[in-house]
Amino acid sequence: MTGLILTARDPAGPPIDMTGVLPGRDGLADLPLLRGRERRRLADLFTVADGGPDGALILRPGGAVLDGVGAGMTAGEILVEGDCGAYAGRGMRGGTLIVEGSCGAYAAAEMAGGRVRIAGDAGDFLGAPLAGSPRGMTGGSVVVGGNAGDRVGERMRRGVISVQGQAGALCGARMIAGTIVVGGGCGAGVGLAMRRGSILLPRAPAALPAGFADGGEHDWLFVELLRRDLTAAGAWPAGFAAEGIRACRLLGDRSAGGIGEVLILSGV
Repeated sequence: MTGLILTARDPAGPPIDMTGVLPGRDGLADLPLLRGRERRRLADLFTVADGGPDGALILRPGGAVLDGVGAGMTAGEILVEGDCGAYAGRGMRGGTLIVEGSCGAYAAAEMAGGRVRIAGDAGDFLGAPLAGSPRGMTGGSVVVGGNAGDRVGERMRRGVISVQGQAGALCGARMIAGTIVVGGGCGAGVGLAMRRGSILLPRAPAALPAGFADGGEHDWLFVELLRRDLTAAGAWPAGFAAEGIRACRLLGDRSAGGIGEVLILSGV
């Protein structure tokens, strides 16, 4: 069974909601999609052709804004040859989403499993809760090759987020568990009100919330294990040293009763 290639017919116009466009789904050509206020058949918005790896879905936006790519995916692979709009990988539970460009806000929001790989930048709320929800990312792994916006991993409960470049403000805010690795440093408010979890940085942020305390420098074996896993996946940020397990541990956020940690890796 060959894969499918979907090429946008008309890049101009409002975003296309790609919810339900998943690998292996029967009857994709007749699937109704929302574009702006209009509901259209997928085949009216995309050319559909055989091609690519078995069971995979290849999207060629050609400048069209595609929202919700891979939302709710449980298995298979989606490759986007270009940029994504908002909500890419929202609520994923399995499978692989690869974006060769950048993504908008809420990528991997409330993700529970699977893998998301974004070659470019990600917008705000990466791996965070949807508006009004108490749960952020609960599993899986996310790798961003560029920068990410504000509130990366907000209310995160499990999983790994790796950002090669910089993250914006409030990275790991209200984090409950999981691991965030940022190679280019974070904006203000990193770890605000976090309860547990680990945030790894190559250097100390300009300021931390007042509820953090200096826990001293120690050797952390799990850093080497994490480095090996992320390096094997091509996801260990270049901003970190290639070896060494020593890090300064900052504990917090005690103002929220938290015992999470921000680890500043020295590479020694």
